[in-house]
Amino acid sequence: MVQRSLSVSISLPTEMDERISEQAEKHEMTYSQYVRQAIREHEGTPFECDDTVLCVDGNSEKSRNEGAA
Repeated sequence: MVQRSLSVSISLPTEMDERISEQAEKHEMTYSQYVRQAIREHEGTPFECDDTVLCVDGNSEKSRNEGAA
């Protein structure tokens, strides 16, 4: 079976990007490898948990109205 991949673009707060970069380096992983591993470990949806509080970035409404790059 051929594994396929694609590139995904998301917006992250600078602080989150820095933490991901630091942790990836600490674990001798690339940025992409680290993010993939984090997603694999949390593949379930947060909507399945009754007590989960989803956070919204304060700029989300502004960004939504700006459109794609």
